[in-house]
Amino acid sequence: MTARERLIAVLDGRPSDRPAVLCPGGMMSMAVAEVMAACGAAWPQAHREPQAMLALALAMQEASGFDNVAMPFCMTVEAEAYGARVVFGSRTCHPRVTGGLLPPDGAGALPAPDFSRGRAAALLAALRAARARRPDLAVVGNLVGPFSLLAMLADPLHVLRWTRRSPDAVHRHMIRITEDLVAFARLQAAAGIDVLCIADPTATGEILGGPLFRACALPYLERIVSAVRADGVRVIVHICGSAAAIERELRELAVEAVSFDSVVDIVEVAGRRPPWAVMGNVSAFLLEKGPAQAVFQRCRRLVKGGVRLLAPACGIVPTTPVAHLLAMREAAEA
Repeated sequence: MTARERLIAVLDGRPSDRPAVLCPGGMMSMAVAEVMAACGAAWPQAHREPQAMLALALAMQEASGFDNVAMPFCMTVEAEAYGARVVFGSRTCHPRVTGGLLPPDGAGALPAPDFSRGRAAALLAALRAARARRPDLAVVGNLVGPFSLLAMLADPLHVLRWTRRSPDAVHRHMIRITEDLVAFARLQAAAGIDVLCIADPTATGEILGGPLFRACALPYLERIVSAVRADGVRVIVHICGSAAAIERELRELAVEAVSFDSVVDIVEVAGRRPPWAVMGNVSAFLLEKGPAQAVFQRCRRLVKGGVRLLAPACGIVPTTPVAHLLAMREAAEA
């Protein structure tokens, strides 16, 4: 099987020659300093320029042997399209959004995002080039989940306060953000992605709990998922932290896979036969610190427990050695 065929087969619940190994990009960034130094494409340039973004993404896939190519390398593209200020960091430090666009009471309206310019346009160009250059690889696009994006465009503490004191403000902004994200997702689908990963790290069970997740996150995730799958794109949703409080709600998502943090026993989750594939969940700390044999053993335990989508739990720390990533691929082939 080609890497693309393998990943799609696993996501579709069909037989494959081995488990798939992937890192979807976006919040779950797939780039390390070792590869940046070797290929000549590095952060922060690779956050902004499509040629550098593509070169680094392809170099990471070649170095790691993962089944996918993934872009971007951060979760700030959408916020910047709305006009938020982004600090781009360094070769070992991710970009971050500084300052909000909404007042403490949630009044007012967000500006219209422009996905035809800036880094959104650079990402779309890089995705199109990746699809043309490597038809054998699965191309994964990314979105920040709508609740997490709202928490980037406003003070996150204010947003959490609104969920209880001003729910109308939350829903007004969430409706707008969700439709904007649907538009951006469809542009990525048109660029040729096979899979879309929606990472919603603020919409955790530990932060929201089941009732607020159902009210403030689930319907908006469902809207994006429905729109993207109608375009023939498979969907992964990533949730950080413990999922115990929201597993029932997650089961309502019509997605191909759910990706979990390293604190979750995904073998146990898989044993409960959810309606989607379980993805993950090798600790980013373990991947960085190793040794490679420990990474290999962890991955073998996951595979033996029925996990068919091996992935870093919450992305890859930029100082992670390539040898530790290769151990994931070797465990899938063992």
